[in-house]
Amino acid sequence: MIPHALRLTLRLTLSLVAATFPLAAQDTPRPRPAAPLDTSAIVAAARWTGERYVGSRTVLVFDLSRPLDPGQRLALIVGTTDVSAAVQVRGQRAEYAPAALRLPAGESEAVAYVVAADGSWREAGRAPLRVRTRAGFDRASATPSVDLTSVGQLDQYVAEGAPPPDRRTYQDLTMRLALGNTVARDGWEVAFQSNAVGVTDKTQRLRWSERQDRAPSLDLADYRLQLSRGPIRAAVGNLSVGTNRYLLSGFGSRGASAAVQLHRAIALDAAAVNGTNLVGWDNVLGLSESDHRLVSTGLNVELIPSRPGAVHLDLSALDGSVLPRTGFTQGAVTDAERSRGYGVQVSMSDAAQRLRFAGGVTQSRFRNPADPLLAGDTTIVAVRSEARSARFGELGVQLLRERRLTDSLRVSLAATVRHERVDPLYRSVGAFVQGDQQQDGGDLTGTLGPLSIQGTITRSRDNLADVPSILTTRTRRRSLTLAAPLSGLLGLSSRPWLPVATFGWEGTGQAGDGIPVNSDFAATHVPDQFSRVRNTSLTWSLARLNIAYRWNESFQDNRQVGRERADFRARVHAVSLGLNGIPRLTPSLEGSVERQDNLEAGTQQRTSRVGSIVQAQLTRALALSGNLAHTWTFDPFANRRTRNLEVQGELSQGFTLYRRVDGGTQGRVFVRYARTRAAFFPVIPDPSLVPQLMWTINAGSSFRLF
Repeated sequence: MIPHALRLTLRLTLSLVAATFPLAAQDTPRPRPAAPLDTSAIVAAARWTGERYVGSRTVLVFDLSRPLDPGQRLALIVGTTDVSAAVQVRGQRAEYAPAALRLPAGESEAVAYVVAADGSWREAGRAPLRVRTRAGFDRASATPSVDLTSVGQLDQYVAEGAPPPDRRTYQDLTMRLALGNTVARDGWEVAFQSNAVGVTDKTQRLRWSERQDRAPSLDLADYRLQLSRGPIRAAVGNLSVGTNRYLLSGFGSRGASAAVQLHRAIALDAAAVNGTNLVGWDNVLGLSESDHRLVSTGLNVELIPSRPGAVHLDLSALDGSVLPRTGFTQGAVTDAERSRGYGVQVSMSDAAQRLRFAGGVTQSRFRNPADPLLAGDTTIVAVRSEARSARFGELGVQLLRERRLTDSLRVSLAATVRHERVDPLYRSVGAFVQGDQQQDGGDLTGTLGPLSIQGTITRSRDNLADVPSILTTRTRRRSLTLAAPLSGLLGLSSRPWLPVATFGWEGTGQAGDGIPVNSDFAATHVPDQFSRVRNTSLTWSLARLNIAYRWNESFQDNRQVGRERADFRARVHAVSLGLNGIPRLTPSLEGSVERQDNLEAGTQQRTSRVGSIVQAQLTRALALSGNLAHTWTFDPFANRRTRNLEVQGELSQGFTLYRRVDGGTQGRVFVRYARTRAAFFPVIPDPSLVPQLMWTINAGSSFRLF
């Protein structure tokens, strides 16, 4: 059954669609060139103003500068239609009453001509014309769409002894119904959009994790209804609210919001949304439960209105509570939570954008109410309500901007420093923030001719309250990236055989601050590790050939007491090759060799891989794609070698269901074949180990009906 609200929406949409299309007009041949104007030429001035919309039956009136001469007549072109036969001229007043034919909806022009006795046309005046639709709207549009998608499996083979698939053959259908409406009149604008999704596979239904078998097969995914006029805006439905990174930041849920531009420099907004993301026809507004709701307000101020962005201030407040529930796509054990807080954020920049600053302070009071469902019969200590703070600051300076060193060498340099601190036990129900963390750092970016450089340094620590019985961990990270075309570095003109080179280095160290007192920690439990990653790449872009080489090395140095030898190193060499300029064909080939060393065990694992990808556009609507990958692995821990072969191919055909302006297709069907073969070769031969084979044949389609 279709809900009553949806039936009303569909009826309104159909009426809007009918009102949007104007009546067919009769095209008129273009008039002959007008004769040169003279001082006695008649001028026709429109009585209406082109800034306002008028009805489709509005009488158009022109005031003539003088009466018509004998033998002259007045011609009128409205849009592309000649309505001269219906024009009445009385002295110096000319009228056109659209009786048989309405004025064309939308924006057009009305042009008046004086036609002389010899048949020559002379333009006397023109005026813009804005006409409402038949339904009485200044503007009206409706964009419904229906998409059908099917994904299925025609057959599947699994190796003997392997677990059988849940469904060997199936065909699942998904339907998406979308509706978008916009109507406007006298400065008011109403916009509506919605999406509903229907699926045949019950496990893929929107609320399967919440309702299982009771989940509707056709469900409302999202909707939004917005009303605006000038500086005022109000909306209900699925919203994204909040701009404070620690309080409420881009929280998406169903609810209501309103905003008003009080002044060109002051804006006020407020919103109330559900505590978790919602789908479905139930709880349309999302505000039915006061204990599962977030209420926020915000004030945005431009302190220098003449230059927006010079000094921008955001004030935010949140009062929210959530019940122990999860979103419609999640399943987890949660707890009831409440928080109330406020925050201030400021951003500043100079006119040249050489100096930028952003910072903010937020305070949140968090409370964890007792939940008997979680506590059960266990006696627990109540969590006290605590107010905690979070802050951040970021300062960026453009030190050099395209500074000329020589005639052909320019340099740019920018520096940024950052600070962020989140107090222990900080929590807000509107934002996911990890508490008890402080991070400081900065980066330096610049260019020196063709060379690009970026360096970063970051330091962080936890246990900000310095609790003696808690382990304090400090982390430091440094990175450097260089990139440049070698032809530019060598001062040569463009040489296609010289590649573009990049180099990257990153080092991360993490260590604990000693052994916590009154704890079960020992020296072997305190982390102490340094990790290093280096990578280099060379890329050649030739006329018909693309070549890339990549080298990567990662090293993990364990310095923890008792694990000094537990180090690991991995190296990867990879090459890729692609061909260009072949009509309707894009082939590529790649290969890689990876080696992993366990320094503690003195063993080495090697993996080699060769693969290819081919894409072919056989006709305008028929496409073929496929890939092949062969992998060899030697694993000394398992004392065996493996060889895997993967093959996949897909053939797809597009269909034109109806003519489109962009020439695209609205339908596509495909068939896909995938095959995997895995063979195991132990050092000691084992006849019971046979290659494992699996293949599948899938087919599906997608159609956009309108």
